[in-house]
Amino acid sequence: MRVSLRIAAASALAAAFTLALRAPARAIPLFAQRYQLQCSACHSVLPELNSFGNSFRAHGYQLPLQKHRTTGVAMRYQLEWEAVPAAGSRRLSPGGVLLSNADIGAVSAFIHYNLGAGGGPAGLFLGYFATYNAHTQSLYRLGLFELPLVQSPGQRLDDLAPYGYYGARVGLNDLTLSSPRWGLQAEHAVGSVTTDVTVDFGEFKGSAYGGKPVPTGETTAANSPEIGMFLRAPLTSGLQVGGDFITGSRRIVPAGRNTFTDAYLREGVLAKLTIRNLELQAEQWWGSDQNSDGFGARTASTGGYARLKYYVTPHAYLGVRYDAQAVPFISRDMVYYAAFAVTPHARLLIQHVQPAGSPGHLGAALTVGFPWPPKL
Repeated sequence: MRVSLRIAAASALAAAFTLALRAPARAIPLFAQRYQLQCSACHSVLPELNSFGNSFRAHGYQLPLQKHRTTGVAMRYQLEWEAVPAAGSRRLSPGGVLLSNADIGAVSAFIHYNLGAGGGPAGLFLGYFATYNAHTQSLYRLGLFELPLVQSPGQRLDDLAPYGYYGARVGLNDLTLSSPRWGLQAEHAVGSVTTDVTVDFGEFKGSAYGGKPVPTGETTAANSPEIGMFLRAPLTSGLQVGGDFITGSRRIVPAGRNTFTDAYLREGVLAKLTIRNLELQAEQWWGSDQNSDGFGARTASTGGYARLKYYVTPHAYLGVRYDAQAVPFISRDMVYYAAFAVTPHARLLIQHVQPAGSPGHLGAALTVGFPWPPKL
């Protein structure tokens, strides 16, 4: 049975690769229609952004071009398949998100609303107002936003597996790096050096596609505002480095126990090296919780990843990633994956996750954006 699955996966991979060599990347038409651009201007492989797409997002989804009529709401649909689903999970998990954007003068409103999947509820995943000041080169977001990490933790993942320490919980503190935050983000650029500061007062609990929530047995919330600082700086034309710092305090109410608070720190460093079509990216995080269990236990945590990614074409890539974390128990995974723009508006992703000391599992996902924009 396992041999048959591997043969089927290899056949699908080969067919998708052949299509990918001919398929330009287009995606959801919100911004392509507004500015009369091809979707490939911003996207490499849906929903991944290229350098221009990331710059466009960092400028509050504003360009100094004439605006045209655009689709007000678009949808991204994803069908995920697991060869051997976990207990209580489905082999096929459909899910979708609604995306919407509207400009109100210099302010852009963005919404990412998940429609629910795998028994999970629908709900707002991201929803914020953004504005960009070209004179000061500053971006501001207010609402529910992702932390400005070097890898999008939930909205633009290049595979199906959480990155390294991004999804880690420490003790009874369930706030992860991948959780969108309610608050304010300010980003400022000086030349090619970018700094971000975030102040947030709460978070979204759930997944981008509305997966079934995992019962934790406790209720948690922010005890004090969380403060984050993020720095990105190029050392050479192909090498970027950065550092992250997050601090806050959680109020935790375990089932049948008294409320307690946990003050925490999260610190990270990163590097990204690009040589033509090859990318090497790595992050390392360290965490410290002063009261992770309500009994005064101080818990240190670490984790991170190293990723090697090769773009076979601008719209097809192969990747391998090593993930590790200790929170405090150690876990290690190898993730092998490939993604292709099999049509102008669809991505096929195939991946194999191999945990250390456990059987590996094969999965795939088809992600489609629609309605499709007219040819320009």
